[in-house]
Amino acid sequence: MTTILSLPPELLTRILDYVYDSDLPSVYLSCKTLRNVVYIHSVWQRKCKQEYNFKSIEGWNVNYCILYNKVLRRYGDLVGFWRRDFQYYGGLLQIKFDKGCIKGLEVLPPAGSSVDRPLRKTEIFTISMTSSETVQIVSVHNFPKEEDEEEKDVQRPCLLHVEENERDLNNHPLLKRWLDEDFLERGVDYLSSRHEYRWSPLELSSNSVSNVPIQPGLFKGSCFDRGIEIQRLFYTDDLRMLLVTNITGVPYTPVRKFLINGILSCPLVLTVEQQESEDTLSVARRHYETKQPDRPAVQQPLRIPKDFSHQDILDIPKFCTFRCSAVVYIGRLPSTAHFVVFDERKFGLFWLQFPHQMFSLYIRVNDNELKD
Repeated sequence: MTTILSLPPELLTRILDYVYDSDLPSVYLSCKTLRNVVYIHSVWQRKCKQEYNFKSIEGWNVNYCILYNKVLRRYGDLVGFWRRDFQYYGGLLQIKFDKGCIKGLEVLPPAGSSVDRPLRKTEIFTISMTSSETVQIVSVHNFPKEEDEEEKDVQRPCLLHVEENERDLNNHPLLKRWLDEDFLERGVDYLSSRHEYRWSPLELSSNSVSNVPIQPGLFKGSCFDRGIEIQRLFYTDDLRMLLVTNITGVPYTPVRKFLINGILSCPLVLTVEQQESEDTLSVARRHYETKQPDRPAVQQPLRIPKDFSHQDILDIPKFCTFRCSAVVYIGRLPSTAHFVVFDERKFGLFWLQFPHQMFSLYIRVNDNELKD
């Protein structure tokens, strides 16, 4: 009778693919044959790929077994996007595998006023392994330059989740010198202070949604006249409402307080004449809504009313494929707006009932911006 130990090692390694990692120590202790199989390189390589989509060990200087058990089992599930919740302000964090480390990058809106410019990224922390095969977590800080020295990024130890390393106050010479000069004996209290950031997972579905004017995802655009931010567009479960909320935030438009609520069940189809001014748009909103539950795409002309500003946007499309009334929440009071879709890459918003009527353009954050 054939036993499992009589099977070739190649087949045994594939069988171990279905064994939970917590049970592998028991397999290792069972007998010499299985102990040798557990150590086979391909077993752990496949586990890294199947469970964490980890593809290259380049730069880590350890084997797949050590990497899996010391790094991926603890931190591999962090890879993805996270939203920072810090009182009224937010942020977008991207954690990804890099050469020899797991890297945390804060994703920032484009600099300046153009939504066509790419997102910016700044390194927040890295998770790597030392030459002694211990896990090392460091944060990256930009320190002001001293005399005759260039400004540079400096790495400092940091805590991530359950890490409980002791803080070394001598690791902060510039801060210690400044505190000693300005605060004397109170300096040690500041050096011992704790800066804690909390992040929650941001689920970005890769599945397309049928029968909607534009697919959900991340966009970049202006929050009224307060600068460019990163927004998330999504739908309610019944697909009757379209929602846009801030991922990043500034003092005047706090994170998750800026919200576009598009009423999809009552789209608008307007002529050029009905878009002459804010008054004609308001009248159109009351009288030209059409009950179209299936929301077919209807190309219609688009014109920026004469009394609207548009932040010097040069390439505003002349036609849109969908338009509907919307409610905008910025601050405590709701205001009316028009939500327009140009294509899968762009949508716009006409801000009505504001002191300064304006048009804002939003552009989808593409995959290349997030991968770089």
